Amino acid sequence: MNVLPNLAPLGAFVRHPRNHPTYLGYLNGFIYGFGMGASILFPLYAIDQGFSLASQGFIVAAPGIVMIMLRLIGGALSDRFGEKLTLRFSFTTVTIAMAIPIFSGTFLSLTVAQLFNGASRSVYWSAAQSYISRSAEGEAGKVMGRQLAFESSGGIIGGIVAGFVAEGIGYPQAFMMSTALSFVGFVVTSTLPRLPRKDQVRSFAASLAPAKTMLVKRTLLHAHMVAFISAAYAGLVMGLFIAFFHEVGYGEGATAVIRSLNSIGVSVLAFFFGALLGFLGSRTTAMSAITLTGLLSIGIGATGTIPILPAVFMALTGITFGSLRSLYPTLAAENSAPNQRAMALSVVGLYWAVGIFLSPLVFGFIADASSIRTAIFIFGGLSVAVGLLSPLLYAFGRRGLPPEGEEEEAARSARSTS
Repeated sequence: MNVLPNLAPLGAFVRHPRNHPTYLGYLNGFIYGFGMGASILFPLYAIDQGFSLASQGFIVAAPGIVMIMLRLIGGALSDRFGEKLTLRFSFTTVTIAMAIPIFSGTFLSLTVAQLFNGASRSVYWSAAQSYISRSAEGEAGKVMGRQLAFESSGGIIGGIVAGFVAEGIGYPQAFMMSTALSFVGFVVTSTLPRLPRKDQVRSFAASLAPAKTMLVKRTLLHAHMVAFISAAYAGLVMGLFIAFFHEVGYGEGATAVIRSLNSIGVSVLAFFFGALLGFLGSRTTAMSAITLTGLLSIGIGATGTIPILPAVFMALTGITFGSLRSLYPTLAAENSAPNQRAMALSVVGLYWAVGIFLSPLVFGFIADASSIRTAIFIFGGLSVAVGLLSPLLYAFGRRGLPPEGEEEEAARSARSTS
């Protein structure tokens, strides 16, 4: 009896999807997440081709080059012309990225494909997060967390399917499947309704202008740090951890399953992130998640040859990483005006881009010079140190501002009287 009311919003969305932009944004995120999950094919293909760890690291890091270059431009374009145009560009470039390896698996072709992949990622997150947060103003933590849950769920399916297709049929066929799904995402993106925007900037230069201040804005420093550390971990998950599991004897399909356990943790946590953030607050959430991510990474490296334990640790790091992955865009959204939302998300995302570029390169070279396990241990130790010190940066960023709980209560009161 109680199930039918819960299904009513879903039925209304199916009948008239454009009347429910938040749900349409979730669907869009699921499809994009599938493509990101299928990106596991790039490091797996590089391993299959016999490239060195340093070369593998460069292929994994290649998207970061374009992400750094285009991140702010993507945010400015979204604020000036709307998120829909930016999302179309994102799905177009990821479709091209997935299509290139169908024809060639050389180091150069995989690198070029990853550059297109980076062009897609550089603009997708700020545009998608801006769209979803503006579709439900005042509920950023809730809707952005759920959006990440849908993206992660798509990543779970995409990673597993792509891994087994590559192992059972071949890499060209796996990339062909991913190309087709990415194009479907472009079609879905074309159905997104435009959202009204108050005080919209009148020029591209005006939309880009706040970036300089936001890069060093004190209230965003905590978000910058969270974005950088979470990206550093994500860079290892997309590269070094995959090489590690392959080194200890897992095939493409098994590696994809273990990698997807991480996405399961992200998906579960992200769906309930709003409640978690309300309970712990951003300071404790960041400190706990960064510290635990480091400790669990050390656990993965220490138990790599032991059955089950690495998979359990991988799932748990998904929960801690999911906290960080949901936290930094939420902090950016909460500390920005609606007409500058995409730019704030882009600026914070720039720190993510730098982290995801440097992490595979630095730790790839460390792994080449020593071992994969040593590189994982070093990352884990650094994460623990950053996590324990993060409250100091949080306190600096909020100096002179109301306590976190009081500020949220004031915002709720303002919304209730407006």
